[in-house]
Amino acid sequence: MHRFRAGIGSLGIIVLICCIGGFFLSRPAAATRSDLDGCCATVEKLERRLDKLEPKKPMTIPESEERLEAAKLYPEHTLPTNEVRAAGTQIPFRTIKEDPSYKRPIYHEHWHSTYWGGRWSNIASHVDTALHRLFATYDIGLSGEMTFKEQVGVDFPMFQNPTDLDLYLVVFQTAVIDVYTKGNQIVVIGRPQRLGVQVITIKTSDLRPVEPDKLLLVQLATPEGDELDYTLISYEPPDFWQKQEKRSKAGTGG
Repeated sequence: MHRFRAGIGSLGIIVLICCIGGFFLSRPAAATRSDLDGCCATVEKLERRLDKLEPKKPMTIPESEERLEAAKLYPEHTLPTNEVRAAGTQIPFRTIKEDPSYKRPIYHEHWHSTYWGGRWSNIASHVDTALHRLFATYDIGLSGEMTFKEQVGVDFPMFQNPTDLDLYLVVFQTAVIDVYTKGNQIVVIGRPQRLGVQVITIKTSDLRPVEPDKLLLVQLATPEGDELDYTLISYEPPDFWQKQEKRSKAGTGG
């Protein structure tokens, strides 16, 4: 691909030449200003779609910007997963979605560059998602919820509990058995399997982070203690929504 196109501008020129040539060959006496404007509009549309799909120049991306930023807030005090399991606290979890026969598709139709203006069409982002089995999110915003679900390709219910916030964990190809926590670590114990998706929730009221300025380290591990995947996410208190409501009322004078 890179040998064919040195940059987006090159493709635009090729498309423009083809458009103009096509008009003059098919209708040599009828090509108008509006025809040329239509060609330019087509080129601009294709360039916008390509901007969403890939970088403007050939480059190697070792890790996503989001993960690089999150790494700056990686907790300093961590333990091996077996030690978290032995010395930490086992906490309850709730399964809100489970499909043991689910097979992750290599492509979703809503990842196409014509869907919602190519909002979820970035190739590098999908490669990054495909590398992982574990994803974490909160129900703290409609836009964030939509982006998260479209990116992982799985829909599930969310609950806005004003005094007892849920942390949602999407787990692929692993049957979750137990969840443990200690400090800023959350260890999800599960058995690997070829297929399947499971979405579980845990209560942030069950977490006791000791480094409030750092992120939570959520790890997916086998019962033997081998880490399968990990992700980082900020800690949000159980009364997140209650505080949001108070701020909203204070801002409107209600």
